This record gives sequence, C-alpha cells and structure tokens, in this order.
Amino acid sequence: MKTTSYIRLAILGLAISTFGCKKDDKDPDTFTADQEVAVDGNRAEAESEDVSEIEDDIMAKESINFGRVNTGDTVTYPYGCGTFTVVRKGNNSTGKVTVNFGTGCVGNDGKTRKGIIEWTFTDRIRKPNAVIVTSFINYGVKKPGGEDFVMIDNASKKTTTNTSQTESANSLDIKRELDMKLNFSDGASFTQQGTKNIKLELNVPGNRWDNVHTVLAGSVVTGIDRRGRTYTWTATSDIVRKSACALQGIYKPVSGILTIANDSKTKVIDFGNGNCDNEVTVTINGKLRKTRWQ
Repeated sequence: MKTTSYIRLAILGLAISTFGCKKDDKDPDTFTADQEVAVDGNRAEAESEDVSEIEDDIMAKESINFGRVNTGDTVTYPYGCGTFTVVRKGNNSTGKVTVNFGTGCVGNDGKTRKGIIEWTFTDRIRKPNAVIVTSFINYGVKKPGGEDFVMIDNASKKTTTNTSQTESANSLDIKRELDMKLNFSDGASFTQQGTKNIKLELNVPGNRWDNVHTVLAGSVVTGIDRRGRTYTWTATSDIVRKSACALQGIYKPVSGILTIANDSKTKVIDFGNGNCDNEVTVTINGKLRKTRWQ
C-alpha cells in the first residue's frame, strides 16, 4: 500500500515537472513575440538615423572640403563604399544629394548597404530652419553577420527640420517627421509614422562616429507591426543613441525609457545606464524581465 502511494506520488511529480518544463519552453517564444515590436521599432529608428548621419557627414564634408555649397554645378565624389553626387543649390530653392551604394558594399560599421538614398535640402542641417527631405530607391541594409537585407520601402519618406533658434556647430534641435516602412525577407513589413523631437550633438563636423542622438521625452509615433497589429510608441524619458556604439556593432539606444502599447499589452523598455551594451530591462504588463537585445 505504501509502495503504491510512493509510485503514485512519483508519477504525479513527474507530470508536474514535465508540465512546468513545457510552460518554460513556451515563455521565451511568447516573450520574443512581445518584444518584437520594440526590436523592429528600434531597427526603423536606427536605419532612419543612420541615413541622417550620412546626410550630415556628406554635407559637412562638402562644405569643409569644397566650400561651394551654393554654386550651381553638379559634382560626384566617393564616399565610403558608395558614391555621392551633389547638385548644389545655387539660386534655386533646394539642392539635391544622391548616394548610390550599388548592389551592396560594406561600411566602416560593418553594415552592408545597397541601393540609393537621396535628399533635397534648403541648406546644411546645421543651419536654423534648414529642411532636408529624404527618399529611398531600392535601399536595403544588412547587419554584420546577417543573411538578409531589410529593405526600406520606396514610398518611405523622412523630413528633417532644424528648429534651433540660433546657429550652433555642435548642438541642434530637430523635428523629424517619419513615414517609414521596413520590408523583411519573409514578406512581412513594419510601418512607423509620426514626429520625433530630437537633440543632436554633432561634435566634430564630418565625423559621424562621435554623434549623440536623443529622442526627447513625449515624442510619439504609431504604426503596424509585422504581425498586422497596431502600436503606439512613446518616449517616456529621453532616449539616447550613440554613433560610437554603432561602430562597435551596438545598434540600440544606450539609455532612456520607451513605452509601447501593442496587442493589448503595455511594454516598457529600459535601455540602460549609457554604456555600449545589449542589456535591457523589459516590463510587459507589470512583469519585469532582464534580457539581451536581439
């Protein structure tokens, strides 16, 4: 009788243990799905700001090295692994820059870029009230070690306005109006629309790798995630991104708090204390979890 009871208890314990393991196996998948909207949103922002830094880098080089931004001719220069062509403003209301990365080339940060980005400009973004409108032509980016390109849809557009009251060589107030769509290799997509208020610390002109980019608290964007669900993205506190970290292969923000309303859940992402690392703290519907950024 006693032996039979022990056997029953052992079987019950094994069943509970097995059930617990299956539950734990499911949790990581659920968590990954919940975190996905934050990862994709970060990718959209990272690629948008990457392009903006390319723009500032080229415009600063053009001004410093050639000093003829306002003349009316067209010139072509090599840039990194791509080629940029400048149609200078002259007496027109805007000038135009085109950067062609061809079928794919690797930059200093290890990313592979292909296709074309182009923008019209009223002036260099360092000038108050300057406006830059960016568009994309078959443009895609592949992370170091990645197998597939993430493509920025040709209908995407980004408008950047310098809202600074006075000219500064180092610190700018920026309004960024976004209408972005990422297309993934599996046919899924991710959209992002809205306005971000940004503080840019550009430091040495022509050196994009010392830039600091801060999305100010209160900035809000919305969109549709790759699973077809709507989301709202809010900067709860200033979100800081450092170009120096991207040069090390760290593409997430280094500090700040992001709140995302998505799939009937509230997801709060704490990006850390300013260090270049992939550590984040994620709270989903009040459940706290530390993880490494994907």
